[in-house]
Amino acid sequence: MSENRGHWYLLTGLLIGLVLGIAYAWAIAPLEYVDTTPESLRADFKDEYRFLIAFSHRAHGNLERTRARLSLLGDADPVAALGEQAQRLLAGNADMSRVRILADLAEALQNPSAQGAVPAPVTVAALETGALPASTVESGPTATIPPTDATSPFEPILEPTETPTFQPSPSPSPSPNPRTRTATPTRTPLRTATPIATATARPSLTPTATPGQPFQLADQSTFCDAQRPGLLQVYLQNSAGSPAAGIEITITWLGGQEEFFTGLKPELGHGYADFLMSPGVEYALSLSSGATRITGLQVETCSGDYPGGIRLEFRQP
Repeated sequence: MSENRGHWYLLTGLLIGLVLGIAYAWAIAPLEYVDTTPESLRADFKDEYRFLIAFSHRAHGNLERTRARLSLLGDADPVAALGEQAQRLLAGNADMSRVRILADLAEALQNPSAQGAVPAPVTVAALETGALPASTVESGPTATIPPTDATSPFEPILEPTETPTFQPSPSPSPSPNPRTRTATPTRTPLRTATPIATATARPSLTPTATPGQPFQLADQSTFCDAQRPGLLQVYLQNSAGSPAAGIEITITWLGGQEEFFTGLKPELGHGYADFLMSPGVEYALSLSSGATRITGLQVETCSGDYPGGIRLEFRQP
C-alpha cells in the first residue's frame, strides 16, 4: 500500500532551516566587527568621529595629521562633509561652539596658509652685514655695497697670502704668473667710483615700520539698510590717516572663499570695499597676509524682516 505525500515536506524543511539559521546568526553567533575602518561606521557615528577630529585639531593644530584622520572616513570632499554636518547642526539648533569647531577646521583645510608670519623690520645692521631678505633689496647702483677694509672704506683688502693662484705647485722663488689673481689697477675704480654719500645713504634702504604693520580692527558695528541688505562694508586707513587702496581682503565661509580689494569703488572711498553676505552663513575675514583675522561674521535680521549689514573699520598703528 503506497502513500503519496507530495512535496510539502520540502517546503516545511526549508522554512525550519531558515528560522534556525536566522536564530543562530542573531542570537547564538552574531556578526562581530573587528579592526574595521571608520568608513564602515553608521552616518551618525561618522558625524561624531568627524567632530572629534575637528576638536582634536583645535588642540594640536597639525593639519597633516587631521587630513590623514579625515581620509579614514572615505568622504569624497572632506570640506563639503564638514560644511554639511555644520548645516545640520545649525538646523537642529545645536550648540554654536560645536558648529564653530567644524567651521574652523573647514576653513583651515581651504586656506592652510591664512595665518602667515609678519616679516621682521629691516635694520641698519642687517644692511651693513648684507643679511637682507630678497624682497627688501632694491635694484640700483646703491643697493649693493662691496666689502671694504675698516681703515679705508674704499680700498679693497688685497694681501699676497690671500691671493688665489692656479699654479700646479708652489715654487720657492716667486715668479710672475699671468693666471694669478692680483690687485690690478682695473679693480680700483670700482671701489673708488662710489662716492662717499653712498655709504651714508645706506640707511635709506630701511623701510619704515608703517607699511609693514598689519591692520588692526578699530570699530565694528551693524546697520540696517533695506536698499543694501546683508552688506559687509570694510574701511581701511593707513598710519597717516589716509584711505588705503589696493589692499587684498580674503573672506571665507563653509565651502567657499573670495578675494576682493579696496579702492574699486572710488565714489565711496579709496579705502572702501564691500561683500554681499547670505543669511544663515558664518564668515571669516582676513587681511595683511592673514595677520589680521575677524571670525564669526553673520548677518542679523532687522526689524523690517530683512538682513542687516556689518561695518568694519581697520587702521594701521
